[in-house]
Amino acid sequence: MAKDILELDSRRKIYEQVRAVPGIHFREISRRLKIPTGVIEYHLKYLETHELIVSRREGRYKRFFILGELGSRDKELLALLRQEMPRRILMHLLLHPKTSHKRLRKEFHISASTLSFHISKLLDSELVLHSRKGRKFQYKVKDEELVAKVLIRFKEGFIDEVVDEFAKTWLEIHP
Repeated sequence: MAKDILELDSRRKIYEQVRAVPGIHFREISRRLKIPTGVIEYHLKYLETHELIVSRREGRYKRFFILGELGSRDKELLALLRQEMPRRILMHLLLHPKTSHKRLRKEFHISASTLSFHISKLLDSELVLHSRKGRKFQYKVKDEELVAKVLIRFKEGFIDEVVDEFAKTWLEIHP
């Protein structure tokens, strides 16, 4: 039955894009495949109705995954990793545990409030832990192996050379 559903070229391309880039959102599928949004919307609904894909709402984005391929924790992690700043913060903390808020601000050249916004998302999702050292907070990734594994496994889906560099460095440090 899945074979019949994927017979249409555009639907198969959309399905394959979701498989290649789990957690991709609607507009990104349209951009990558150069298919009009109306066509994308129709086929995503069709694939969901026929239980080949599943969607997950994240703020103003709806992210898509192949049904049954990932657990809810991996989906939550990928949804955050699809956002540039949380992804970069996590990669930095993996390579530099116990980094202070001030150091992160300098590293990414962003305001304290913007950094706090992203750190709050990571703390709320329980991906990052914080501890106090004097008057300063330090941050580290709670489950380094999980985050690194997901980043490395899906690195081709990120159009970000920083992910490639991270994967190379991480694998050198943790063979």
